[in-house]
Amino acid sequence: MKQFTIAVCLLFACVMGASAQVPVERHFFAEMSALNQTKYTVSDATGIADFDLDLSTLTLSWNISFKGLSGPVTHMRLYGPAQPGANGAAMFDLAGKGATSPVTGSRVLTEAQIQYLFYGWTYLTVGTAKYDHGEIRGQLDVKPRLEEVAK
Repeated sequence: MKQFTIAVCLLFACVMGASAQVPVERHFFAEMSALNQTKYTVSDATGIADFDLDLSTLTLSWNISFKGLSGPVTHMRLYGPAQPGANGAAMFDLAGKGATSPVTGSRVLTEAQIQYLFYGWTYLTVGTAKYDHGEIRGQLDVKPRLEEVAK
């Protein structure tokens, strides 16, 4: 597993144009709305999800905020592998039933889950009783920290 993590870090460093310094953390984000759902959904709800992956521990941490849902949260899950517009399998819950904004948490990932993140093949949904398939959805994408952009 450690070899895989080192390989992912080196590959990502090459892609991002890094020189000798390999990052130990990657940041991902998603903008959530009903427009991103694969099933027709009418909702003005929106949300923002920020994820940090610590490559030294393989721990993914998240901070998710949302507003305007049609009712209480019934589920909040991370899915993959799935490219934008496609459906994947539920990987794990990000929060339980009745969660309120903001939601924070963390979890150690498997090698496959880390690959899905780097490929852009993960998304999250927030479900409600009215939209059990998910009221809002957002595809995770790599996002550099503002401090990294400023360098």
